[in-house]
Amino acid sequence: MVRLHITQHTLRRIGIVFAVWTAYGLLWSWQYHYWYSFTPKPWSWGQCLRAELTYAYLWGMATPAILWCSRRFRLERPDWFRHLVAHVALLAVLLPVIGLANDLMVPAVDLAHSPFVNFTWAKLLRSMEMTFDTGSLLFAVVVGVEHALVYYQRYQAGLTRSSHLQTQLVQAQLQALKMQLHPHFLFNTLHSITALVHEDPDMAERTIARLSELLRLFLANSTIHEAPLSEELRILDLYLEIEKARFEERLRVLYDVPDVLRDAMVPSLVLQPLVENSIRHGVGRRSEPGWIAIAAERYSDTLVLRVTDNGAGFEETGKPGPRGKEFREGPQPVPGQGMGLAITRGRLESLYGAHQSLVVRNLPAGGVEARITMPFRALEALTEEKGADAELQSINRG
Repeated sequence: MVRLHITQHTLRRIGIVFAVWTAYGLLWSWQYHYWYSFTPKPWSWGQCLRAELTYAYLWGMATPAILWCSRRFRLERPDWFRHLVAHVALLAVLLPVIGLANDLMVPAVDLAHSPFVNFTWAKLLRSMEMTFDTGSLLFAVVVGVEHALVYYQRYQAGLTRSSHLQTQLVQAQLQALKMQLHPHFLFNTLHSITALVHEDPDMAERTIARLSELLRLFLANSTIHEAPLSEELRILDLYLEIEKARFEERLRVLYDVPDVLRDAMVPSLVLQPLVENSIRHGVGRRSEPGWIAIAAERYSDTLVLRVTDNGAGFEETGKPGPRGKEFREGPQPVPGQGMGLAITRGRLESLYGAHQSLVVRNLPAGGVEARITMPFRALEALTEEKGADAELQSINRG
């Protein structure tokens, strides 16, 4: 015994077809009842419903064949003419079959014109002619709707593919920028260690151990483009320990990062280039002690990160410059600053588009401030959002 298995999708499509043709039959039943109410022989509601619903359901039974033909012989280049012939052939079969079936099932509506009462070939041709225009239009509507749905599905699929390709492109750009940043950072760090090898071998050894820890963190986060701010501060601490080994008491670091912001998601290694820039052009150019301040603030849905130093500042030549001047020219590095900031600008733009900025400016009281603005997103909220997406995907698969 063969058991038929009908999926929910198939049942839903059958229900839609049934509902559409029922609505068509009811509409024309009302139209015919209204029109014939002004004639000498008005039709009752029963006659109208029987005639129009029967005709509609006959087309409903033919709909699967029309949809199959529409999918199999699409009216698209380059074979549209050959496929049109297949559609015309199917229409030539359906029109007389549906017309005769309707006359056979509804003989009481108009006995005078029924080919099954006092049959003549003239009546048969007349019956087929009377349904030619309506039947052809219904056939064309079904084919047109099917084509429209297919084009819409292709459009949606194209948008999805375009979105995936755009995401892959952004990921590739971010990965390329990170690959540029890592050698840049390691080169500068090794340069700092080199200065300690002869001056303080023990300190150089400890610094190398810290560098190995940094390398471990880099490898662990090599495929991650965003990380909690707390993780960035952890990496920054290791980097600053290496720099403090070179500057000793000349470098002082201040933090102003509220605990509630430590779970904010930020681009990985976003602070290190800013701090490196402050060390090279701030503390590194001073004979007296210097300081660097790292701060985080939240304004509604915006996160602001600041790295400030008490160095000499910048001008377009890279020498100490006018107070209060801002340098926004990106993605190229600001004169006198370096590739690290240029890479950071590119990563921010790839991740957040127009909803970000990186401004480096000379402070009126002296020193330089680098300020990053970006959308605020907490790690907990991001985790819940991913969990909800995973649950939704699981429901859809079920």
